[in-house]
Amino acid sequence: MSIETVLRFVAVGAAAYVIGSVPFAFIWTLVIARRDLRRLGTGNITVFNSFRSVGWLPALLTVFSNAGLGFAVVFVTKILAPDNDLAILVGLIFVTIGAMWPIWLAFSGGIGTTTMGWTMMFIWWPLPFAILGVWFATLIVTRRTFTSSTVVYRTLPIILGVVTQSWQFGLAGLVLSALLHLKRRAESDDGLELGAWRRFGLNKT
Repeated sequence: MSIETVLRFVAVGAAAYVIGSVPFAFIWTLVIARRDLRRLGTGNITVFNSFRSVGWLPALLTVFSNAGLGFAVVFVTKILAPDNDLAILVGLIFVTIGAMWPIWLAFSGGIGTTTMGWTMMFIWWPLPFAILGVWFATLIVTRRTFTSSTVVYRTLPIILGVVTQSWQFGLAGLVLSALLHLKRRAESDDGLELGAWRRFGLNKT
């Protein structure tokens, strides 16, 4: 691997991290409700906490804004390192890191799954649908969102590897799986803490 290629990867990683660091859940909650999302609900900078604490508008705007982040990362990556699948995976990993530990909020962010999912959508659309399929299938059996998420996190390397038939995507899934588990250990689960799914018969003890 040449020095130029390495520098391109560094540029992709840095750009993806900065893009992923834009905390739209925090921004839209502050703009619409004039409130600090870190002091509401679970304190997590997530779409779910925004929805439960403020309402559907900031949550919906956050979802579509995060879609813009995913598109931006793929677009920038293709400019900085065209026709390089490994660079795309570097962008995917670092945009997720940015969403989890954003520089703009003193490294206190959300789970990163929304931004990660949208980025996957713009890389290759079957990826997020395969992940959601595993999540819903597990939810039907267990009736617990926490367990469903855990299964997805642990099988992410398999899902990405099988869907793309690429060991590189499988390896990226392994890195993302480790990041998701690490983030979960330091952050409470919105679904369990806010009890939002109980009306649907989920997460009951």
